[in-house]
Parts: sequence; C-alpha cells; structure tokens
Amino acid sequence: MDRPVSVLEIERPETDAPADLPVIDFSRRIPGLDGLRGVAILLVLLCHSIFDTHPQTPLWSHLLVIGRLTWSGVDLFFVLSGFLIGGILLDSKNSPSYFKTFYIRRAYRILPLYGVLVMLFSLRYMKAASAGPLGSFSHSSIPWLAYVTFTQNIWMALWGTFGAGVMASTWSLAVEEQFYLTAPFLVRSMDRSRLTYLLLSVLIAAPLGRTALHFLFPHGNFACYVLMPCRADALSAGVLCAALVRTPRWAKLLFSLRRSALIWMAGFLALGLVPLTIWGDGMSTPMVTIGYSWVALFYSTCLLRVITETSTASRGVLTNRYLMQLGGLAYCTYLFHLPLMEACRRLLGLRFSYSSEGTQFVGGLVGILLTLVVAKFSWTFFEKPLLRRGHAYKY
Repeated sequence: MDRPVSVLEIERPETDAPADLPVIDFSRRIPGLDGLRGVAILLVLLCHSIFDTHPQTPLWSHLLVIGRLTWSGVDLFFVLSGFLIGGILLDSKNSPSYFKTFYIRRAYRILPLYGVLVMLFSLRYMKAASAGPLGSFSHSSIPWLAYVTFTQNIWMALWGTFGAGVMASTWSLAVEEQFYLTAPFLVRSMDRSRLTYLLLSVLIAAPLGRTALHFLFPHGNFACYVLMPCRADALSAGVLCAALVRTPRWAKLLFSLRRSALIWMAGFLALGLVPLTIWGDGMSTPMVTIGYSWVALFYSTCLLRVITETSTASRGVLTNRYLMQLGGLAYCTYLFHLPLMEACRRLLGLRFSYSSEGTQFVGGLVGILLTLVVAKFSWTFFEKPLLRRGHAYKY
C-alpha cells in the first residue's frame, strides 16, 4: 500500500483562484498530512498489537471494545492516498509525460520494498525451508503468484481468508494498486465537473455493491472488506477532496466556513461511529453495508480540516514531530510489522505460552519497536534514495 506518499510529489496547483482565496502551495510539504499518516499507522499498530487480540479475561475483552475501530487506520490511508494521488494526477493531467512519469514514480515508491517482502515470503516455498525452532509456517491458501500480481485480495475474497498471517496486510496494497490502474485514465479523460459527478456516483454505488455482496456471496462480508470496488468510496472521497480544494468556487466555500464548522461535522460523523463500533468489528454487517462509507466521510472531513487550517499549520497534535516522523516511516512499518510481531511472539513462545496474553502483548510491543528501527533504516538508506531517482522523471 502506498501509505507514505509525500506531499512533495504533488505539483503546483492551478493558479486561477480568486485573489481573495488563500492559495495552498501543494508543491510544499503540509505538516498536518504527515501527522494524519502517523495517526493512520498508529491505529494499525494498536489494532494488531492490542485490540485485535483475543484475551481470555472477560473484563479485558470488554475493555478492548473501545479500540475496535483501530482497524479503520487503513481507511484513513485510503482517503489520504486518494487525496495525494488524485492531486498529483489533477495537477499534471495535461503533461505530455503524464502516464510515464506517474507509473515510473509509483514503481520506484512501491515495488522495491514490497519486492523485498515478497522475496522473503517466497523462501517458505523452498523444499528445504523450515521455520525451525519457531514452529511451522502458517497455512496459506493464497498462491504466491497472486502476491506478485497484486491480486491477493481477490483470492482472499474467494476463500474468505487472509492466508498467511505475515502477508495479511498486503490486501490493502493490492486495492491501491488496482486503483492506480483506473484513476489516471479517468482523471486524464474527464474535465473537473464530470470527474466530480463520477466520484459522487462511486460514493453511492460502493455501499450498494457491498450490500449486494453481503446477501449474494458466500464470504460476502469478507469480500466487502478486501475488494477494491467495495473500498473505492474511501479512495474516491480522497480524490474528491483533492478536486474540491483545487476548484476555486469550492475551495472558496471551504475557506469561508467558520473554523469550527468542519470540527462540528467531524464530531457529528464521529457520533455515528459509536454504534458501528459497538455492533461489531470491521466485518460486521452494519459496517460493510454503510459503515465503510461513514468512516470515509469522517476521515475526509478531518483531512479537509487539516488542509484548510493554514493559520495554525505549525501547531497542534498533528504537527507533533514524533507523529510526523512515524508518518514518514509508515510504508515500511505497514509492510513489515506483522512478520516482525509474529517472530517476536514465537520467540517468546519458546519460553512461555504462545497464546498467553502476556506473550501476545509483549511480543507485539517488541515487534513494533523492532519494526520502527527497520523502517528508519529502510527510509534513510533504501527508500529515500529510490524516491530521488523516481523524481528524476518530471511531468
């Protein structure tokens, strides 16, 4: 998943905005977006280390309900990705090297690190491969080739399983890669007005499609969680936000709202998340039918609040330097946190019970810390140099 797309990748917006309209320079980094990305990966880490565990203590099980929504960190990633990628495409749609530059830059950003993960995962298929004293490899009904072609989410939907746990999170990367195959062509071929209507149509069609899958497909709820058309509302909401802030009349309306207006809107949407959280997890029927769209609207409102709050860009929780740094390490962290968490839990399982709450919690925490160390090293010596090479290709 292209979770840590840098705002530095966005070209300058159109300059036909009215003189009284604040102009956001999208060629510069917007600190709040790094903070939002940090929130997204933090939610994912909390979900897999704490709130997605299955404790044996009834009281602890009830307390974990308050964190059920942490799985939605991936939805925040979708909205951010739609906004950032949509902005890149909108700002460069008339470039003669539009498709070439876009896909080359995406390849430099996504493929090398993902390729490392897939190669390490492929070692399990060697005849002499063994997990050794850590136990045995977890069962995977997903073919290895699916991970190479970014179609693992389709196989997951067909079988109703994430397959091997260490590769479970890659479903969302497949969703985004499939999104990249369609979005550039739509943005290039449509004017801003037609594109807006299309995006609004997707926001309506996605929950209808999920509802149909819920009733008609054997693993309907699971399929709704992992298939790209079912999650297209979050991605489209992000693209729609990118189009709004680049359209003078809509941007003027956004900036003319009272500062508290978007906060009140986000608060209202947050209230709707309470019953959705109580009724079940990310694959509950209320969530897969209308819930994903509600979550996407909530995160989109938060995103617009960050974009339009230019006067306090250097202040606030989202510009906390540690949160921003976490956002910068999000891609590697997202890809490798599950394998490293599982390895640490199995190591502790050699001495203690693998299934005990202590082993799961401590192993998860140590795995996260190790992941962050790996991610920092990867960003400094691997990802950043590759990004520079990718940016040698200009729109």
